[in-house]
Amino acid sequence: MKKFVFELEQLLNLRKYEQDQAQIELGKAVQVEQQIQDGLDTLAQQYVATKKLTSGQTDFAAIAKTQQFYQFIKQQQEKLMNDMAKAKIVTEEKRGLFNAAMQKHESLKKLKERQFAIFKEEQKKLEAKALDDIVTSKYN
Repeated sequence: MKKFVFELEQLLNLRKYEQDQAQIELGKAVQVEQQIQDGLDTLAQQYVATKKLTSGQTDFAAIAKTQQFYQFIKQQQEKLMNDMAKAKIVTEEKRGLFNAAMQKHESLKKLKERQFAIFKEEQKKLEAKALDDIVTSKYN
């Protein structure tokens, strides 16, 4: 019995590799987004903690330092928000590349499956024909 050979197997393996690499790159981009989000969460927690600590302050110097800290938090927040916007753009680009790589791989995979189904059907026909030939040769 003949063995099934998919002529585009190397290309299928290459497409799988490209898909895996695109998935890794997408994961890295999502991780960067998460790190930025964690930074924003930390700033929010610092703001709330500082607000609680200084809620009853009457010392002018402490209030001035608190305002400076709020200004610092605001600047960091703006920087992180800009970074997040850039990271989201990169993530969407990586997601698009991953989807394209996945589609290329899946289309070749489906082609292989269809060719294998055709191969199996042809093999069944050849076996049936061989059996018919054996049976007819015995009775003739």
